[in-house]
Amino acid sequence: MSKTYPSVKIVQKDYTRIDGTRNLFLRLTINRKIRYFPINIYVNPDHFKSGTVSRSDPDYKNKNTLIDHYFIKAKKILFDYRIEDKFITFDKFQRDFDNSSYGSKSFLDFYEGQIEILKDKLELNTIKAYKSQLIKLKEFRKEILFNDIDLNFISTYEGFIIKHKKNNKNTVIKSLTYIKSILNKAVAQGIIKENPMKNYTLGSITGDRQFLSMDELNILEKLLYTNHLKPNKANVLRYFLFCCYTGLRYQDIKKLRFRDIINNEYISLQMIKTKEYVNIPLISKAKDLIHRKGFDNQNVFKVLTGQPTNRYLKEIMKTAGIQKKISFHCARHTFATVSKSLGIPYDVISKILGHTDIKTTKIYTKYELNYLSKEMCKWNNPTTFHPE
Repeated sequence: MSKTYPSVKIVQKDYTRIDGTRNLFLRLTINRKIRYFPINIYVNPDHFKSGTVSRSDPDYKNKNTLIDHYFIKAKKILFDYRIEDKFITFDKFQRDFDNSSYGSKSFLDFYEGQIEILKDKLELNTIKAYKSQLIKLKEFRKEILFNDIDLNFISTYEGFIIKHKKNNKNTVIKSLTYIKSILNKAVAQGIIKENPMKNYTLGSITGDRQFLSMDELNILEKLLYTNHLKPNKANVLRYFLFCCYTGLRYQDIKKLRFRDIINNEYISLQMIKTKEYVNIPLISKAKDLIHRKGFDNQNVFKVLTGQPTNRYLKEIMKTAGIQKKISFHCARHTFATVSKSLGIPYDVISKILGHTDIKTTKIYTKYELNYLSKEMCKWNNPTTFHPE
């Protein structure tokens, strides 16, 4: 008995829209079973015959071009499975058909396609970072094929961003990490068989561990409450200090709403980065930074975008006479470092910060909220501060 291979055809189904047109579908047949895949090309039934749109349709050229594109792509998917002697299912076909970069030999095109796919799934700042790395790659080479990428390519690109872009070690590692991530997606989608960076050592990123001491926090508090700052800077300093006292990340403070503050005693929310739920007791200093109670869905602070926030912080530190390079993320380091120096147990700090990586947090047990609150009270009556 001869083997029956899957087949595909462009067809039109019966449902007619109000304007008299019907959608076109790819009809896929596998082992005598049929499934239809809509391609969202709408044509009057009188203008469609044998898989093409007649000249009677004013947009027939564009529609026929799209039909050819989808039909050729579908045939290529079936051919690829056949040539590699792999069994195709309806779900596998749909996965490959929905992949805008399927069959593309261009790494840059695939990269751009992944950004489109990820833009509704990732934070805006992460998408901006992906785009920034893509621009850098295009400066290196206007066209990059998957076959171009090997260890020599990566090494040459690394030299380019060090010499011509003046990137430091951390930035270089981040740049290569984004490339490796996109290549992993290509492997997962069957575009390439193996990640050429699989055995490439990226090294480790040295984090910015700048933090403020309790004395410096007091200086900033005094600056805020003596009203010597313009309103825009005072606003930034207010939510920056709040994060110093709670350990919240920028994205979390940006989306913090009054409904997340329970009985004016603690914050209860799901962290954006880790998706972990945290309960953070509010010390008196943090409570004082909240102007007034608002509506449940109202933001607690008016948080500016990252660039002006960090620019104002730099100016605020200069005004306060603090000779440190402080960015917003330093608030989180400040919370962790000061808490540790106040004698708050490491695992309590980790619990409040919402860490999930065992290498970062060590092993910690579940703590009742009143215990967390008891430990956080050490912020209210600091006696010693010994930064390590």
